[in-house]
Amino acid sequence: MRGRTSGGHRLGFRSASSLVALGAAYLLTGVAWLVSGGFRSLQPLQPSEPFLSILEFLILLTAPAVVALMAAVHDHAPRDRKAASVAALAFAAAFAVLTGGVHFVRLIVVRQLPTEAASRLTAVALYPWPTVALALDLLAWDLFLGLALLFGACAFEGGGLHAVVRLAMRASGALCLLGILGPLTGEMRLQFLSILGYAFGLPALSAVLAVLFRHAGSSDPRPEVAD
Repeated sequence: MRGRTSGGHRLGFRSASSLVALGAAYLLTGVAWLVSGGFRSLQPLQPSEPFLSILEFLILLTAPAVVALMAAVHDHAPRDRKAASVAALAFAAAFAVLTGGVHFVRLIVVRQLPTEAASRLTAVALYPWPTVALALDLLAWDLFLGLALLFGACAFEGGGLHAVVRLAMRASGALCLLGILGPLTGEMRLQFLSILGYAFGLPALSAVLAVLFRHAGSSDPRPEVAD
């Protein structure tokens, strides 16, 4: 018995669709930064303004969408796979709290401080590496998001779209986890592995999940209407 609900499928479709749109906006912003001269930066992963603020705002929108998507995955999972899906939801919540907290403080507090005062707040500075704020953000995107995706993959069984989702989740999650080698070794170019996982893999995965949830929602039995 699967215990799936039409409400869960609607939530899954909407959250997955929103992640596709947010992922596209994130990639376009990154490309705009690179075209404007970012590819000549001596520091990898260090966008300049206004691109950094735009990316941080998109991250604030992405974090709750990931939690909502994992909630829908948990709802969709068969009963014998609920343990894995609830673990995925828990890791997604940890991811959202960490990255949301870091970027909320930077957008709301740091931007309202005088330039001199903001420059002295090293605790919330992202760059140059190593910084506490960036370490926490990478913990969220590399470890917690990676684990959320790997555990979420366990919630899908069978072939067809379920097999595609399972493979995409595992690939994206593995890339996120491999990206943590960057901060661990100090060679931050290894962080590009994680970027492949969440900037490219997550939107592609979300597009497949949107199709899966829409199809599952259209096949849900309609509730009987009482006379």
